Amino acid sequence: MTPRFVYFDLGNVLLHFSVHRMLCQLADVAGATETEVREGLFDEQKYRAYERGEISTQEYYEAVCAPFETKPSLEDFERAICDVFWANDPILPIVRKLAKFNVPRGILSNTNPLHWEYLENAFPRVWDAFPNHKIASFTAKAIKPFPEIYQFAFEDAKRELSDLKPNDVLFVDDLAPNVEGAAQFGFQTIHYVDFDSFLAAYKETGLPVPTRYLDA
Repeated sequence: MTPRFVYFDLGNVLLHFSVHRMLCQLADVAGATETEVREGLFDEQKYRAYERGEISTQEYYEAVCAPFETKPSLEDFERAICDVFWANDPILPIVRKLAKFNVPRGILSNTNPLHWEYLENAFPRVWDAFPNHKIASFTAKAIKPFPEIYQFAFEDAKRELSDLKPNDVLFVDDLAPNVEGAAQFGFQTIHYVDFDSFLAAYKETGLPVPTRYLDA
């Protein structure tokens, strides 16, 4: 069955990012080691609370930086953890092709307010390709791979296609647990490992393919 709606993840699907760069940049402005920075940034409780919208950027910043001997300014903190993304250029023609054929599409991402605002301004060519459906975990108050966020995304998609069924939706994500969670909810899925394998799976869906990729 050809999907009628497509959701893309942000990180490592629409955009690449470097955790190593993030750690190096924050370690530099905080006067800390990369290990200390990693422990602060990715503390499970704080990080997930921030992605679920349970704490503010200020609260997350204060919690992450509390152990550091040198506390960076909020501005330096933001720059260090945000300037780590670049566009996944090969996938963008597919998004544009969906737009040309008026296939409804959206972003569905586990992310936080700081990254979301930064990406909106830094990557307008990605952002503008999704005019109607952009879902962040911190606004949904739920994170992948839990069913609540897929339900939230499904209801949002139904605003455009009221007769939509879960298996009318294709979801593309780079993390296997998120793909599995979406499949359990009833979405069609593609696990994005690299562009070539994604393209092969995408061609099987029946969705429009850019001419440049037809013979690939």
